[in-house]
Amino acid sequence: MKLIEFLKERNAKSVKKVTGPNGAFLSIVEEDGEVTTMPIGKKSQDGTLSEYNVLIADEDGQAIATINNYQDGETMKL
Repeated sequence: MKLIEFLKERNAKSVKKVTGPNGAFLSIVEEDGEVTTMPIGKKSQDGTLSEYNVLIADEDGQAIATINNYQDGETMKL
């Protein structure tokens, strides 16, 4: 699911990307004004808000922002 869709479903008011020396995370202002955070995957730190998808970790239900940055490689007809 795209990050923007995920946040709209939660009725979030805004989101901003915060970058520091130890990586990046998203700061989200929820509908009630509470501020929550969402980590950004290590290999997705350079992405933009419109590029992010949301991955929900099975173990603890933690949402993680990530980019599916895959490209087609070599193809062979069999």
